[in-house]
Amino acid sequence: MKVIVLSAKNYEDIKANNGDCFIIDNGKEIALFDCGCIEHAKRVIKYMDKRGIEKCVVVLSHNDDDHFDGIPYLIENEKVSKVITILLLKYVDEILDIIDDGRKNREKLKKQITEMYDNINELGNKDLLEEMEEGKKVIDGVTIVGPSKEYFLEANAKALDTTQGDTIDRETIVNAASVQVSVKIDNKKLLLSGDSSFAAIEDKVESYQYIQLPHHGKLVQAEKIFEAKDGDNSVVYIVSDNTGDTNGGSDKLPDKGYNIKNTKIDGDIELPLRSAHLTTRGCYL
Repeated sequence: MKVIVLSAKNYEDIKANNGDCFIIDNGKEIALFDCGCIEHAKRVIKYMDKRGIEKCVVVLSHNDDDHFDGIPYLIENEKVSKVITILLLKYVDEILDIIDDGRKNREKLKKQITEMYDNINELGNKDLLEEMEEGKKVIDGVTIVGPSKEYFLEANAKALDTTQGDTIDRETIVNAASVQVSVKIDNKKLLLSGDSSFAAIEDKVESYQYIQLPHHGKLVQAEKIFEAKDGDNSVVYIVSDNTGDTNGGSDKLPDKGYNIKNTKIDGDIELPLRSAHLTTRGCYL
């Protein structure tokens, strides 16, 4: 198993929010975890063509542009077999039960969800969307592990209820309920978390040796993960921070005491690492 975390260090516009893109290659199939810009997508296509693989499975953690915007380009170029993500329109009745304030009806809620997730809904016309479920196999060695149905329904009910705030667990609600993926790399495991809140992954971090620090290395979530790992120096923390001039968050991470690999600093990151200290500085597909 090989995972390549794409960096925007050499892109034409490094000040743009180019976002996340993880290439997961098990030797037979390729999956992507997010694809936040067209330049990422072009590199994915180049990689797939070199490997002789026609189509990949895409896991979309959530619908923010910096995780989504390369996916339509991949679809237009017929490189995607399916897109796995949370499809909220399937849960309208359950969300209404959670809100339960008498002010919403099914059709209004359906319209609100459609407007909130208009980019995902546009993909629905291409018959590529598949529902995220805990335990779902993506490709061999890659599994959806979260969020729980209870968590994403509660989070999105809050997002759709105008009487409540727009954050949960100190993240925007859409971010907090990002899809999470487990990847087997040799005898270790990588947790991909998107922009998840710590609460959404708290029950998982203990069993992982590679962990993507959520939300491009946002300190408030990273500190909780560091604390949960309780000084385990064998853990490698992965930061995908291709956010340009926006506030990716990783600039506030400690520069000592933790084994952090950051696309902003190291360029592309390839897992497994060849040694505890070796990075892929300057690597460009």
